[in-house]
Amino acid sequence: MNTLNPPSQNDHHLGLKGATLRPTRATRLTAAHLKTAIKARGMMCIHGGVGLGKTLAVKTNLYDLAPDTTIRFQYPPGLTLNDFRADLADALNVANDLQAGHRSTDRLIKSALTAQPRVLVLDEAQGLSNHILEYVRGLWDDDRTHLTVVLVGGENCYRRIRNRAALSSRICLWQQYEPLRPDEVVDTMPGYHPAWADVPPQDLLWIDDVVCHGNFRNWATLTFHIQEAFDDPEREETSFSRKLVRSVLKDLDSTDRSHDDRFGGYM
Repeated sequence: MNTLNPPSQNDHHLGLKGATLRPTRATRLTAAHLKTAIKARGMMCIHGGVGLGKTLAVKTNLYDLAPDTTIRFQYPPGLTLNDFRADLADALNVANDLQAGHRSTDRLIKSALTAQPRVLVLDEAQGLSNHILEYVRGLWDDDRTHLTVVLVGGENCYRRIRNRAALSSRICLWQQYEPLRPDEVVDTMPGYHPAWADVPPQDLLWIDDVVCHGNFRNWATLTFHIQEAFDDPEREETSFSRKLVRSVLKDLDSTDRSHDDRFGGYM
């Protein structure tokens, strides 16, 4: 379980120094959806490929919208319902005496959710068991509780949740994250990190086409290594060049030759 902390440098992939949170079309829509879900005490699902910024967008927006009432969980597959129930009880600061029976703990959990509105974020939701998903649905269904549920997951999360008809029918908002469009790359990257501040749009599009593909995590990885190259006294380059990008990519994976032909067209 992770508590909701303020956005920090550690939220960026590889702890990328100098990176700045930049709003995009998707993150603005996430903010609007979260406001609606909280107002309606609703359930929503955000899904899409890895590295597109879903988790960071949800965390950042909820820190603005509900910093004191958000509970966030992220688990690998295989978590048991009892473990989830125990963690939820701990997060709500209620007694967790599963030895006395599940019903006792469940009553305390529901009592806490009745006393104060909560936003429950389940990240990597596609890996949760059917038992956990149904348990969360049951908590949300209870007329006495004040619970907003935000499911966040990868590409197969949509299908996973849709296959649970009772759960799917209760979700009022769905949002799919997609890679940044070319115009978004040009608008976003110069403000994302100083390494790209003065890079011409055609070069940003070249980088995105060759290696990043509109994926924030790919951009963060490349930016991290570009900055390392800038800081390396043994390298001659102190500013952006396509030659430097080629060099960094070869250092990252010398066995990957998939970019070589594409480099040739952009000399």
